Amino acid sequence: MTNADTVFKIFIGYDERQAVSYTTLQHSILETASGPVSVTPLILSTLPITRRGLTPFTFSRFLVPWLCNYQGHALFLDADMFLVSDICEMAQYFNNEHAISVVRSVAQFEQSSVMLFNNAHPKNKALTPDFIENTDENLHGLCWLEDHEIGEMDGKWNQLVGYQECEGVSGNLHFTMGVPAFPETSTSEFGQIWTDCAKRAIGVTKSWGEIMGPSVHAVKLNDHFFPKYVWDKENNCVREPHSELVSMLLNSAAN
Repeated sequence: MTNADTVFKIFIGYDERQAVSYTTLQHSILETASGPVSVTPLILSTLPITRRGLTPFTFSRFLVPWLCNYQGHALFLDADMFLVSDICEMAQYFNNEHAISVVRSVAQFEQSSVMLFNNAHPKNKALTPDFIENTDENLHGLCWLEDHEIGEMDGKWNQLVGYQECEGVSGNLHFTMGVPAFPETSTSEFGQIWTDCAKRAIGVTKSWGEIMGPSVHAVKLNDHFFPKYVWDKENNCVREPHSELVSMLLNSAAN
């Protein structure tokens, strides 16, 4: 590892039509990572290309070395994934020999859904915004590389749910037919662990009082914590329009 790899850089394809995919994948990474990581969404409107395919990140994924100023290592993931185990384990594939490492046991068009870039490799300098925007070559076939420049990762890092038998206890689950956020995919294998993580990612697991009660931003009313803005200190009463909420929560706590 180099100084550029002190923090594991992860880029995730972002599709505004199903933002929950990004949110859930990011949360699964943060829940299991054993070391510092940075997670960046590839939002097409913020990037120096406009080219898109089935998804907004069909081509933006190949910008990763350029976004990293061709330094260190970085991982790209499709949004429709779920990390079951520590993503930092993938650092074992950091090396100077290969320009990129992928799971080669899956179909070629799926290999580019999980790409670990050695950004500094000379061949990756070909991946400029102009080249990605305009080339007719097969980027998803890793056209800028020779075969010996492509490393191989364990198959657990790109398990295709619904297409193969997935162990589901480690690695990365790839819901390539769609994350379990839709009625049509709600019965997917491993759908429940994805759904549970999605709920954690967009919800809260502790009460406001448990989180904020010890802070200077809270006021205590009848053993229940509230944000200070509900209380009129000068008149010693609850401010409108908060009185109904305060009464409801105090009555609920009393019962």
